[in-house]
Amino acid sequence: MKLNRGRLVTLILVFASALALALILVSHRAKAQEHVPVHMTTDWSNRHMIYSAPSTLAQAWRLQAEPRYLQQLLRRNSAPSRSAH
Repeated sequence: MKLNRGRLVTLILVFASALALALILVSHRAKAQEHVPVHMTTDWSNRHMIYSAPSTLAQAWRLQAEPRYLQQLLRRNSAPSRSAH
């Protein structure tokens, strides 16, 4: 199969554009995954109210309205903080 010069240039441009777009998306995704601190107010009730995992969909739905449950999820699932040296 012969490609004339115009089609070859078009093919190269399409390939280069796709590669550039892929690199941009990868770098954007890496920036989106950077650690962002989440500031939460805590009091004594945050340490004494411990929620277990919901066993039914109805329980999970009700727990979505509990701010302490959501804060517990954030604390347990957050990445450990890095010390600044």
